[in-house]
Amino acid sequence: MTKKVSHAIHRILAPGVIAALAIWLFAAPAAHGQNSTTAALIGTVRDASGAIVRGATVSLRQLASNRTYSATSDADGVYHFTNLPVGDYEVHVEAKDFAPYLNARIELPLGRATTLDITLRPAGAQEEVTVTDRPAAIDTTATGSTTSIDPERIQELPVRSRNYLEFTLLAPSVAPSAGQTTGGGGAAQGGPMADSGFSFGGLRPRSNAISIDGLDNTDETTGASRVALSPEIVREFQIVNNGISAEFGGAAGGAINVVTRTGANDIHGSAFGFLQNERFNGRDPISDGAREDTPRFRHYQFGASLGGPLIRDRLFYYAALEQENLSAEQEQEIDSLIHSRINTALASGTAPGLTVRSLASDAFSVGQDETQAAGKLTYLAGERHTLNFRLAFTNNLARNGAFNMDALSDLSARGSAYVKDYQLTASAVSTLSSSLINDLRFQSSARRVVTRAGATDGPGIEIAGLARFGRPYDADTSRRETREQFVDNVSLVRPRYEWKTGITLNHVSLRNNAREGFGGLFIFRTPDDFLAGRPAVWRQAFGESQTRFGVTSFGAFLQNQWRATQQLTLNLGARYDVTRLPAPFSADRNNFSPRAGLAYSPSNKWVARAGLGLYYDRLPLAYLKRAIQKDGVRAFEQVATDAEAGRVFALTGGGRALAPVGGISPSIFRADPEFQTPHSLQANAGLERLLSENITASAEYLFTRGGRLPRTRNINLLPPTLLTPVGAAALGIPSPTPQQLGRPVFGPGRIDPRLDAVYQLENSARSTYNGFTLSINKRYSNDSALLASYTVSRATDDASDFDEQPANPYDLRAERALSRHHVGQRFVLSALFEIGEEEEEKDKAAQGGGKEDEGLLRELLRNIEAAPIVTISSGRPVNALTGA
Repeated sequence: MTKKVSHAIHRILAPGVIAALAIWLFAAPAAHGQNSTTAALIGTVRDASGAIVRGATVSLRQLASNRTYSATSDADGVYHFTNLPVGDYEVHVEAKDFAPYLNARIELPLGRATTLDITLRPAGAQEEVTVTDRPAAIDTTATGSTTSIDPERIQELPVRSRNYLEFTLLAPSVAPSAGQTTGGGGAAQGGPMADSGFSFGGLRPRSNAISIDGLDNTDETTGASRVALSPEIVREFQIVNNGISAEFGGAAGGAINVVTRTGANDIHGSAFGFLQNERFNGRDPISDGAREDTPRFRHYQFGASLGGPLIRDRLFYYAALEQENLSAEQEQEIDSLIHSRINTALASGTAPGLTVRSLASDAFSVGQDETQAAGKLTYLAGERHTLNFRLAFTNNLARNGAFNMDALSDLSARGSAYVKDYQLTASAVSTLSSSLINDLRFQSSARRVVTRAGATDGPGIEIAGLARFGRPYDADTSRRETREQFVDNVSLVRPRYEWKTGITLNHVSLRNNAREGFGGLFIFRTPDDFLAGRPAVWRQAFGESQTRFGVTSFGAFLQNQWRATQQLTLNLGARYDVTRLPAPFSADRNNFSPRAGLAYSPSNKWVARAGLGLYYDRLPLAYLKRAIQKDGVRAFEQVATDAEAGRVFALTGGGRALAPVGGISPSIFRADPEFQTPHSLQANAGLERLLSENITASAEYLFTRGGRLPRTRNINLLPPTLLTPVGAAALGIPSPTPQQLGRPVFGPGRIDPRLDAVYQLENSARSTYNGFTLSINKRYSNDSALLASYTVSRATDDASDFDEQPANPYDLRAERALSRHHVGQRFVLSALFEIGEEEEEKDKAAQGGGKEDEGLLRELLRNIEAAPIVTISSGRPVNALTGA
């Protein structure tokens, strides 16, 4: 461990942390949790009369690796396996005076306890009883709300892209991200302010946790996803909407938990190709009707995977490689009259300092080239230890389509992004005894992001609601983020309870050259104002743009899942988190978060769930960076309005100012000295009903309250004054409009006259979410699967992201309104039907034929699938300026 990390650990080990560490070292250890990478199996062994059978030996054999696990039924006839690798197993049971029991295959999915009750027959009735019983689709011990995306859905459902995270939007009570105020692109493109793409419980998309094989895969700077994986190597993933156990930390929202595939004794592989060409596309009905040809759109995606044994029953490998290439054409949709006026003005010499001399008139090219590669080794070191090593690499170049992709952005304002990710992970799962398991994990990863716009110099120009061109405010960035993470969890399983305790240590460092605003920005109210050189706002940063800092977080938890009765399961736990932040931010060391959940199952067909918990959030490094970079010493901004902005425009010829402009006070960012960790309070209650062996229906209510959420507020303004005709001149408004009269207005005075704006980064924002969801889920069986949900919800807040500022910093309550992440109603249906297979069997039965009767056409038509995805959702609020 480096000296820097060791020093950071020493700095954060305050008394509260030492107490949490003592819990980990001396408390009873724990079991299967919702943030784990494993599965569990539980059940009761009975005889034919229903009496319990004690002392039965239950053996599991993993079909892929031949590894065996063993347990014994207790005094209540209950057996329990935990921390099992996800996959398919053979179940074998033996007991004195009973015939052996064999179930040749059951599937244990990620993050849930599967129930398989076993009935033994008397000895002598049969030499061995072979059954094909499949565990019921309901988990009667789960206290939280989760959705599992199984391998069949990952392989077959046609999501918009081959990004496996797109499946998250199929889960109940999840809404897509509303995007950012700065126009950042999605996570896949690596835009300047990309987020995770999903909102859980109305919370911010930057507040989610994305993990792969139990290790963090979140971009700490923005909250987006880091390394991308080909679906070919994704075994399964789980979406945890709420009710998360104390094992989970570092995020106030939901969790996405991914498990990668492991090689088996049999060699398995796949290869695929996906082609799309404009010849098969219809013409865009919104594009210019004068264009008769179809815009270029060529999308090629190829990949392959292969897994198998290097040493049978001992050493396995799995690898996947995927390549995507997109080449397309797009057109900006700036009004033709506005477009012509701007180009005429630029051609005549307007704004000579502006490097952009004309807006794009023709279609321009966009594209993307992405490579995803990952390989995994699994070594079974004897009967007690499993070692895993995984190396993943992503290389992604998005051209003119990474951010600022709205219809009013010219090619010069559109962004390109280059993202490269490396990730090396290792884990060691050790069975220390029949009931004690240790899970040790480590990762080292690095991410490099570079963003550029079409215009690389000069200021950006915005004509409100009509056009945007020139270099964008936040386009020119380059950053390198590295992470080292250590996780150790210990589990203890007893007949009626499961304990789990663990610690996590996460160190993230950032080297960032974010030139936000260093090129300058002019905002105009109308095209006439642009032609006349009358900007409403000018903004530009000066000074040093490079920053380098790190954060170190520590977490410890203790979790107990107690089966109080056969019908009642309680999940009780507590967690402690602390993060050492860079100056000028202070660490909040009071982050204890209790978690409680219960599951009551009056019969094996019903379960009622409820949960309550406090969840502390992470802070995006992009948020911290502003107070570190533009602190008034390293860098600062100058902001001018109206007449002063016009003076700057004339002075620079509409270009970038080479030095600070005299007579304009600097604006700075600062950290709230009373800063505390953001958090959310979540409460859920629901019912789930088993309709058949493979179908469940559920109803659930979720309440979420976000507290201490980060926002930006100008604290250097004097209290506002109501504008009257008499006092208007003194407030700097010599000719007020009728709409301004009677409204609060801020005068030119400042609390600190040396500075203009002091943007304080504080955590004074709040959010509230109430949502009710009905869903039905049919797991894959009989060649079909179905997941449908309907959610009605309401999300309100007084700031939807950390860069939002209130109109009146003295009246934050006036900001309370529907959140940008509000989606009133949302219905999602996804299904999978293997039509060809079923039709083939029907034909054979009707004709009395067998496989020898198959013709070539019938053979080609086997396994034809229908896989619809339907989404019906309330619209987002309309932007009053753009109407889009």
